[in-house]
Amino acid sequence: MVLLAAATILVALLAGCSSSNDDDSAKATTTTVAKGSTTTAAPEADPLVTWSERGPHGVGNIQLDLGGRRTVVWYPAVEGAGTEGKLEMFDIAGLLSPELQAQIPDADRVQYKIASGPDAEPDATDGPYPVVLFSHGFAGFPEQSADLTTHLASWGYVVVATDHVERSLSGLLGTGSQGVAKQSDSEVLAAALDLVTAEDARDGSPLKGLLDLDHVAVTGHSAGAGATYRFASTDPRVDAAIMYSVGSGGQGGALPAAPKVPAMVMLGTTDGIIPPEASRTLFAGLSKPRYLVEIADAGHLVFSDLCLIGAESGGLIGIAEKIELPIPEDLKKLGTDGCEAPHPSVTEAFPAIDGLSVAFLRQYLNDDQTAEKALTSGPVTGLDGKAEVTLLSEP
Repeated sequence: MVLLAAATILVALLAGCSSSNDDDSAKATTTTVAKGSTTTAAPEADPLVTWSERGPHGVGNIQLDLGGRRTVVWYPAVEGAGTEGKLEMFDIAGLLSPELQAQIPDADRVQYKIASGPDAEPDATDGPYPVVLFSHGFAGFPEQSADLTTHLASWGYVVVATDHVERSLSGLLGTGSQGVAKQSDSEVLAAALDLVTAEDARDGSPLKGLLDLDHVAVTGHSAGAGATYRFASTDPRVDAAIMYSVGSGGQGGALPAAPKVPAMVMLGTTDGIIPPEASRTLFAGLSKPRYLVEIADAGHLVFSDLCLIGAESGGLIGIAEKIELPIPEDLKKLGTDGCEAPHPSVTEAFPAIDGLSVAFLRQYLNDDQTAEKALTSGPVTGLDGKAEVTLLSEP
């Protein structure tokens, strides 16, 4: 059965742990983002506070086809796009096979609003804009971290997320992989970058002339974080990498040599899927500059919207149970880790995750000296989120 096979892959994904160490770790600057509003710092003086809020651009999105793989691109758009008028609507049930879709009651056919305007007019005023690739997790999909991807687009990045059908929800439980040539994660990411490179030159494309292809970052969550590590290690076009909840080895096999680009690792301290220590160990093997962000009490899905999509219907797992689709316990845990008590609401951590991500990208894609100071100069306080966050900086 597909689900049992998926569970087997999940076990492989979680296996393995690097043992790299760094004798210079004592030189790191440790920064704590205060929990709640107990800080006395003036929020307007802290650039991280600004970057944790929605950026100056509207956000638009288009969908492209990458050899049968659905690819979503979010880009800076005219004012109001993504907050006014038509919004991007995500139908998670649409990723399932037609047979499974037919079993879902209309009341449970979730339409999740994403803060983006389909085909909105691009805002080229401050362009061209750096490119950020995003790789989704196991049983995920391009829109799985829409809060993050649209937030980055609002701050002047073109964000590209394609469907890794070899491990995506549509590939495992739907029809997404039919007729699509199997490829490695790195091959898929390289092809996605090639695809938007062609769009940047194509007359009539909303992306024409919008991309700064000399400044490229790769990001990803869970299995996508492993894909990020591999791609950053092998593709010379990559200038920086952010890995959200990353382990060592797993589905893609042994990891290659560490990427030689600036990197940021984020983890939840109570992640039940990727052990936090595995992320810390991988971080210790990275070359400098490197940054480690720990979200206190957060689970695996804090870096995604998965706890929010269809929450009123119990999420994807709840919907699957309503149609009596058997879900292996390992896969069920993957779909809920971090969504329930005692974990805090994921929305409490979003501002810190978004703001620190923007700061890192501004430093290494935009050469923003303000960002460099914000990431290394001491305590960071005043973010709107209630999450407790620790930032370890090793420039």
